[in-house]
Amino acid sequence: MLVMVPLNCRKTVISAALTAVFVLVSCSARQPIAPASVPFRLESVSGDSVLLTPPVPEGKDEYASIKLVLKSSPAPPGLHCFAERGHFRVEQEKNEPNSVHITMPSPATWLSDLEGRLGSGGDSGIEALFTILADLDKLREAGCFPDTKLSIRDFILRSLPMKPTDSLFNYYGYLADRSGLDLTPRMRVKIERAYFQPAEVGEEEHSAKLFLGLSTAYFNLQLASNGKIRFHQKGTARYTPASLTHQLQEGTSDLGVSSIPPERHFRLLFNTYFVPEKHTRSTAIIGATYTSQLDQLDQELRAHPDEDCKNAAATYGAICFGFPGFVTLTPQVKVELNGKTKFVEKAAGS
Repeated sequence: MLVMVPLNCRKTVISAALTAVFVLVSCSARQPIAPASVPFRLESVSGDSVLLTPPVPEGKDEYASIKLVLKSSPAPPGLHCFAERGHFRVEQEKNEPNSVHITMPSPATWLSDLEGRLGSGGDSGIEALFTILADLDKLREAGCFPDTKLSIRDFILRSLPMKPTDSLFNYYGYLADRSGLDLTPRMRVKIERAYFQPAEVGEEEHSAKLFLGLSTAYFNLQLASNGKIRFHQKGTARYTPASLTHQLQEGTSDLGVSSIPPERHFRLLFNTYFVPEKHTRSTAIIGATYTSQLDQLDQELRAHPDEDCKNAAATYGAICFGFPGFVTLTPQVKVELNGKTKFVEKAAGS
């Protein structure tokens, strides 16, 4: 989807962000985007409708902390597998070496944290979550929780109570006021780039009369045998109109996505919903061994949007593939509908 703006508009909409919001609003109201084997249930918490996952006991006091247990192998000798931040606590107790005990904030407390995330000083709950997730990455690297069926990080994220409008957070880490959406296998990325003739003296750049056309390319996210994710181009890039193929070469830079080194985690990063017309980077794909590295790089690039993303990524041991100019990256989710495979951007009518 290309968003063209009025000639007197001085800002360009980043469609990657808006597409994620459209998916969020139009799909999650019907059902959350999650595997069919993990049914959510809808309950009232503090007067709001909230999606709860099976690990959270039914009929639980909305002001009582959520306590969960996950099976795991015993921790290595001499290693204390413990982390605590705010209302979050994870521990593999000595008297129960085959279990990991997880404490999360009560549904009412967590919803209050989410509501306050946009206000001054209201990020403590969200920041505590991301900080303990980083702690868990370090503990896992040290040898903790080696045999959990699902990583502790994913288990916590998928167990958090969320409003239907925020349900993408459970599986893709997306919140409307944050800047990234996690990319996973069974997804693909659609890349559309707009091309314009150079403006002459007195002409407005990137106006409708200078518009030449679009290029469109698709990249599937595939899981390799070593557990890493790689980007595989599907088909060839298409140009509209077709004559555009012979007029320019810069669109081929987007095809470099295929050369992004495989990594265990990837995230689609966008600066904000609106960026200055003279922007240098519209969006980027970042990758790393640990999700905590993505969180750190995400925060760095949000704080310094003009920073070279490759240099910033190297500081955190991550990788970054930036997309300059007028480009749209749309994440698409693979679903099975009536026995046929489809990739969904957003529900019809959105």
